[in-house]
Amino acid sequence: MSYDKSKQFDVIILGSGLAGSILATVLARHNVKVLMIDKEAHPRFAVGEAMTPDTDLMMSILSYKYSVPEIDYLSSFNNICNYISPSACGLKRSFNFIYHREGEKQSLQSSNKIGVLPSSHLFRQEIDHYMAKVAVNYGAKLLENTNIVDLKIDPKGGIEVKVEGDEQFAANYLVDASGYNSLLSQRFNLREKPTRLKTHSRSIFTHMIGVKKYDDCIHSIGETLDEIRWYQGTLHHIFDGGWMWVIPFNNHEKSTNPICSVGLNLDPRRYPRTDISPEQEFQNFLSRFPNIAIQFEDAKPVRNWVSTGRLQYSSHSCMGERFYLLPHAAGFIDPLYSFGLVNTCTIIIPLASRIMKAISENDYSTERFADIERLQQKLFDFNDNLVNCSYISFRNFNLWDAWRRVWMLGTFMRQMKAGIRIKLKIGAGKGEELSILNNNDEDNLDRLTPSYEGLGDDFFQKTTAIVEKVEENLLSPDDAAQQIMSLLKSIIFLPDNILNIGDASQKNVDGATDFYKSEVLRFLYWVKDSKKPEVKKYFDYDEEDLVAAFKIRAGKR
Repeated sequence: MSYDKSKQFDVIILGSGLAGSILATVLARHNVKVLMIDKEAHPRFAVGEAMTPDTDLMMSILSYKYSVPEIDYLSSFNNICNYISPSACGLKRSFNFIYHREGEKQSLQSSNKIGVLPSSHLFRQEIDHYMAKVAVNYGAKLLENTNIVDLKIDPKGGIEVKVEGDEQFAANYLVDASGYNSLLSQRFNLREKPTRLKTHSRSIFTHMIGVKKYDDCIHSIGETLDEIRWYQGTLHHIFDGGWMWVIPFNNHEKSTNPICSVGLNLDPRRYPRTDISPEQEFQNFLSRFPNIAIQFEDAKPVRNWVSTGRLQYSSHSCMGERFYLLPHAAGFIDPLYSFGLVNTCTIIIPLASRIMKAISENDYSTERFADIERLQQKLFDFNDNLVNCSYISFRNFNLWDAWRRVWMLGTFMRQMKAGIRIKLKIGAGKGEELSILNNNDEDNLDRLTPSYEGLGDDFFQKTTAIVEKVEENLLSPDDAAQQIMSLLKSIIFLPDNILNIGDASQKNVDGATDFYKSEVLRFLYWVKDSKKPEVKKYFDYDEEDLVAAFKIRAGKR
């Protein structure tokens, strides 16, 4: 079938949320003809609201690699306030974890604060709308409130999409940037049934007003890092069997947004879903945890509660002839650690380049995308193990405190590994970031993953196995915690006890302090002076440039 030029595209993207819009923006910026099709319209409610240092880094990489400054605007709190809107974000100064025992008085000795350089909470309906408009400004076409009624994929001929009203469009490649109800996963039976994922969780969530600052709910901080306030970060209430997120958008002086995002995540094997309303279930939960309840004494929902079944789904394949599924279309684990956005950006970094090469060479073979799919599946499996072990560890604070150090270590290593591609242009006595990740780096996709290479034989697998023994009642939580701490202390690959990660007495770390910066620099200089071949293998960069780049980036936040 022949189409007029207005109906012919290089790439069709299903969905115009943040994932679809970022990919569309990158492609359109480089003269790829893109059509986004969305069954809904902006602005609209969306979750996935907490940024992380990893997400900030991946967005910066995307921005610099593909020369799209608007993506970098999302990578820092100040940029969102200055370039988008102060109402579009909250301040994320930290990850805050408070451990609760049902019926017991809260002890702040059972808590963790992990400070970060100023990052953000994203008010997604504004952020997604902004990014969709950016994509359109670069030349992408957006069809909203549009339902697809037919889809044909010819491995040799391309894509044909028919929408309501009998309008038809053609393209050479198709990307599914939707979610659980992915059209491609249904059409090609890509879902794993049952899922291979170990994590079991369900969620109820809404947006509220009147949520108190947790600082106002307790009488004494009684700990170090007093400069980090509970309300200035993503607050996690954790307990045996689940956790709650509290993500405020009104926690900075510039904000005009009174809303706070609240979600309760439960292991359905421990807390089965019933017929009661999600709002009543939330109130029943608060009655069992009065130290959490006080934060919600004056809170009211501003939208209907959402209650889900089991959150986890996965796909045996993320791609096929002339199509690819982005992470949320292919699978999902749990909101814990906010992996959704960082994994999406991690995949878009190499995927956009491969799509552009496929267009230029008229070669859309699956072999071009096979290593990206392996990376995506690897990220799913890593996140699943990390989150599943987190739910297991919630039964005991000492075990949780040990396990979250494993998460911190993997995140730190990824930032060091992915961030090493920062290059500098030195001139007039000032450092200027020139590019991140040159084109050849896409051939080493493992740079973009949480990393434990060199930490000892199968370090992550060993720590995972220790925690899983607790679930099997083969090991006590306290003994498991001690074994994990011993493994952390035995890592000889790293400088001595980097970030005090092996010191059980250190419950908090602040990534915005001089201590953290000096620890990072200590790590970089250690790499520079190391004689170990495995160190050079994983961190092969110009150390002087990286040290300078780190100092500049730290100062720009």
